[in-house]
Amino acid sequence: MPKAIITDHTFDSLDPQKNIIESAGFACEAISPNCKTEEDVIRTCSDADVLLVQWAPVTKRAMQSLPKLRGIVRYGVGVNNLDLDGARELGITIANVPTYCLEEVSDHTLALLLSLGRRIPQDHFGITHGGWGIQPEMLPIPAFRDLTLGLIGFGAIARLVAKKASAFGFRIIASDPYQEEQIFKSNGAEKYDLDSVFRSADMISLHCPLLAETKHLVNRDSINTMRKGVIIINTSRGPVINEPDLIEALQDGRVLAAGLDVFEQEPLPLNNPLRSMSNVLLTSHAASVSTRAVKLLPIKAAEAARDILLGKRPEGAMVWADRFTAPAQ
Repeated sequence: MPKAIITDHTFDSLDPQKNIIESAGFACEAISPNCKTEEDVIRTCSDADVLLVQWAPVTKRAMQSLPKLRGIVRYGVGVNNLDLDGARELGITIANVPTYCLEEVSDHTLALLLSLGRRIPQDHFGITHGGWGIQPEMLPIPAFRDLTLGLIGFGAIARLVAKKASAFGFRIIASDPYQEEQIFKSNGAEKYDLDSVFRSADMISLHCPLLAETKHLVNRDSINTMRKGVIIINTSRGPVINEPDLIEALQDGRVLAAGLDVFEQEPLPLNNPLRSMSNVLLTSHAASVSTRAVKLLPIKAAEAARDILLGKRPEGAMVWADRFTAPAQ
């Protein structure tokens, strides 16, 4: 019987997804303990037709080592732990859950933007350390309607951020080489190239996937092109920012403040300087979380796995191996 294998997960119960897959006539099992390495995947998943993956790395070598493998589903939107090029070469379908946490991450982004724009973390830090009143390092405090918000990447989450931020009066500019001009106009943003966003924005929010070309996109050189006193928000992936360069810029004032939900190393090391900075607002990779989103994620992933087993194109197909057009036997 064709089988879906869950390599790793953090769910309290697997019953909803097992019910979806098993009711379609397929087997579903979970690896315990969770797969954490390429070798774990190779060693434990040899009879998988489809993998359901949260954080486990699935490399081209791992795919080649699983003789029955025809598809992989990622619990979430980002797929940087999966080798998409390897999947294309091997004819293996890759799918994500594209509707997962769109509202949650855009809400979280806006919460960071508004808090830092109003200097709330700095004021809170000062009060809890015996101070009171607006301190010089918090000034100026512009009105939101006098600020330009720059979005790097203009996918579904960034478009929601644009919509929500526009209600506060921000001017919205955005850069995304993969989006048509009309997408920007219809979502209330002006289309800029990347360098122009860096130069023009008072606040910059990152919404790009982690790819070779986006790793360390924000670094000492790009920060030096930004307006002095810029605020940077990251709810995408930690390595999009060169963390030591950002820390240096926060310390010398080139960057006024940062709101970070993701980091180059997670959990954030106890000795990381970001933990003790008054001009930094930190959250623990929590932007995607809500009761609603967490409940729906495994269900949507299981539906994608079921569809792959049935020979159907799943909703979130990023790599589609159309050679598999009939159920596995």
